Amino acid sequence: MDLSTKNVTWVLLVVAGYLSFNTSINLFNRWCLGVHGFSFPLTITFCHFTFAALVLTPFMLLIPSYREKHAENWNRDWKGYLITGIATAINVGFNNSSLVYISLSMNQVITATMPVLTCMCAMAIEKHYRPNSWQVYGILPICAGVMLAVYEEAHNETVGIILVSVATLANAVRTALSSFILSGKLDCLVMTWYCAPISALAMIPFAIYRERTQLGEYFERASGETYMILLGGSTLALCYNYILFLTIQTLSGVTMNVMGNVKIILLLFLSRVFLGELAEIDVQLAAGVALTFGGFFLYRQALYYGTYVKSLPPPVSPAGPKTEV
Repeated sequence: MDLSTKNVTWVLLVVAGYLSFNTSINLFNRWCLGVHGFSFPLTITFCHFTFAALVLTPFMLLIPSYREKHAENWNRDWKGYLITGIATAINVGFNNSSLVYISLSMNQVITATMPVLTCMCAMAIEKHYRPNSWQVYGILPICAGVMLAVYEEAHNETVGIILVSVATLANAVRTALSSFILSGKLDCLVMTWYCAPISALAMIPFAIYRERTQLGEYFERASGETYMILLGGSTLALCYNYILFLTIQTLSGVTMNVMGNVKIILLLFLSRVFLGELAEIDVQLAAGVALTFGGFFLYRQALYYGTYVKSLPPPVSPAGPKTEV
């Protein structure tokens, strides 16, 4: 990532959009799946991807600049779209399912490992991607700081922990592979459209098997509420998936996940400040904040150093003595 060549305002807008939609989709899913009792995570996931495919299809087929490139795009990266779509379905489906069994704080503790996992996946997928030592020194305390700050003693079922762990690994694969594909300047809307139907198809058998009967009973009691939850969540998910791919393309998969972790800590800290709860900040939270921001400083300096080195002119070899023939 070379920030010196990017419009800073655009980067800030993309980051703000990602943080906003990331927070919104997490809170919405936790509310409807855990608090409100609409416990149908697989159906919600299927509807999100189906809605995205249906909404984007007219644009992808009617706009010439999109339509003319589909064959070329598929021939070049069809395996990547397939794996990304399936990994996305696993990530969203399993993560949503975990919120039925565990608290949001425990969910965030496990997903805090995303930068490390994404970095490892990126190293396996991209031959030329190798983080420098300062980036590694920055990523590790960021992950540890978030885990320390958000962890709360709570009743968390083993099945929920397993689900979110699998979801986190799938998300790391999805993020690293998306970063590799989008580096070829593929449009983010196109990427969203290619992956949405694959993800939806992957969810169908699981949603039917696990939730068909219970969903039918819930729909009979509250059909209007069901439509509102599915439509509202699907609209929010479409916006989030687009901004997710846009953030990966603008920054990188690893940097995006670092920003997501810093966001968690920032929200925790600011909520205590503005709600007048500074006195309630304990040693655990303070240590988590210090670790996260210390790691972020190291990671940011590593990116700055990499950009600075790239901007330097190549070394000029001193001219040797001329030899007369």
